[in-house]
Amino acid sequence: MSEGRWGLIVEEADGSGERKVCSANVLEHVIGTREEAFARLEKIARHYTPQHPMSPNSTRLYRTAEGFLQVNEGSMRSYGCRFSVAELLYSSVEEQHAATAAREAERQAKAERKAAEKAAGRSARRRWFGR
Repeated sequence: MSEGRWGLIVEEADGSGERKVCSANVLEHVIGTREEAFARLEKIARHYTPQHPMSPNSTRLYRTAEGFLQVNEGSMRSYGCRFSVAELLYSSVEEQHAATAAREAERQAKAERKAAEKAAGRSARRRWFGR
């Protein structure tokens, strides 16, 4: 299978009481095959500490077709964390970094041209006065 850039993602309950929402977080990126990304995700899922419950009575990790499901039994109810692998197709952050790098390279090239022109001007004046 071809190599790509994979996001290792966890989805879990965030917040407390009536204000709980499901949030997704990228745990890390893996460059390699999908199988390599799944292997890394399994290691992370096995050692992941969820936000809820604070003190789980028990934890179970299941393999699913898309990744893993961690079920954490609390004293009042169960909480789940879903782990998945997703191929990164686009990143606005990387696009911004590339644009910033291009601007910096252009600024550097302009500064080098200006320095070279200044040095050439000094050299020409020296030749003129050195006659």
